[in-house]
Amino acid sequence: MLMESNESESLRDYQPPNTSLPQSNSSEGAPQVSPPQLVGFSFTGTTGEYFRIWIVNLLLSIVTLGFYWPSAMVRTRRYFYSNTHLDGHSFDYLAKPKNLLIGYLIVLVFFAIYLMAGIFNPLFVYPVILVYGIAAPWMIYKAFRFRAKNTSYRNVRFKFCGNLSDSYVTFLAWPALILFTFGLILPYWEMKKKEYFFDNLQFGKTVFNFRPKAAEYYKYYLLFFAIGMGLYFVLIFLAIGAAALFGANANTTNPDALAEEGLAILMIIGAAVGYAFLILIAVVFQKGLWVLIFNYNMTVWTLGKFGFESKMKLAKFVGIAVGNLFASIFSLGLLIPWAKIRITKYKMENLYVRAPEGKLGEHFEAEMYEEGAFGEAATDFMDFEVGL
Repeated sequence: MLMESNESESLRDYQPPNTSLPQSNSSEGAPQVSPPQLVGFSFTGTTGEYFRIWIVNLLLSIVTLGFYWPSAMVRTRRYFYSNTHLDGHSFDYLAKPKNLLIGYLIVLVFFAIYLMAGIFNPLFVYPVILVYGIAAPWMIYKAFRFRAKNTSYRNVRFKFCGNLSDSYVTFLAWPALILFTFGLILPYWEMKKKEYFFDNLQFGKTVFNFRPKAAEYYKYYLLFFAIGMGLYFVLIFLAIGAAALFGANANTTNPDALAEEGLAILMIIGAAVGYAFLILIAVVFQKGLWVLIFNYNMTVWTLGKFGFESKMKLAKFVGIAVGNLFASIFSLGLLIPWAKIRITKYKMENLYVRAPEGKLGEHFEAEMYEEGAFGEAATDFMDFEVGL
């Protein structure tokens, strides 16, 4: 009995060997996907370098009655592109001045016809404006194609894949509805313009993706509309207060002397201050709305595995824009190069690409390919850019 008891205890304590396959950890062996990391743009241009290019372009354009303008634009863009860097590589602008000259001559012909029509009969101006309006979407389409095709990064060209019919819908059909919608379609039209450009770009073999929401555009437009109405009522209140103060002073002084001297001075000062205030408000509204929408656009714009992000601050960007404006005005234009370098540097220093593992090189190598020489020559012959 004792032996049976010991055997039963030993059998109870016996554990059979584990013959099943080892349980693998699901996290082991699976590729570890790290979150995208930001790769920043940079801009290395300087005011001194650009000022030399700018002043030569300006003088030669004046001497040649504007015909040097295409060469000036090519020099300027090549300078800014070559000083814009991403992951240690700069962008390139490959256009030739002759292609810009074609667009320049087209606009010049339209302008000459417009002036001649006004001289013969003011009513002839309206058909010219109508023809120009009908041709504008075609010119915008050509300009987008030209600019994209002549921009490259790491020897890979961009391409604009939009079609002409969409250009007419975007730039002719949608704005025709502004009057019928009492301007309420303006934010949506702005979104469609951005969508036509951003969603039709291609880099190498990869197409950009742009998926904005109209609600975001309306949010920003309504915000600035509310601010604008508030400023409008404040301005009306100040005008009424100034008129009341002026009337009170008129009752206690010589009305005739005040009418002859003080009124004229007051009107001049008031007009100057009011004009400067309107310029300031216009710049604040335009630049403020632009930077908010641009920041949003970057969040919904992708290129394959890559995304984009802009970290520009509203107050900072508007402050730079306002400072640039008044610096350019009070310097009689001599500080325009400084202003352009300043704003470009701020934009680039706050623009990023969201890249897997923060690397661009190995992914961008897949976009390298050779395009047929005949196709490139054919598009180069037909493409041009207009000053839009």
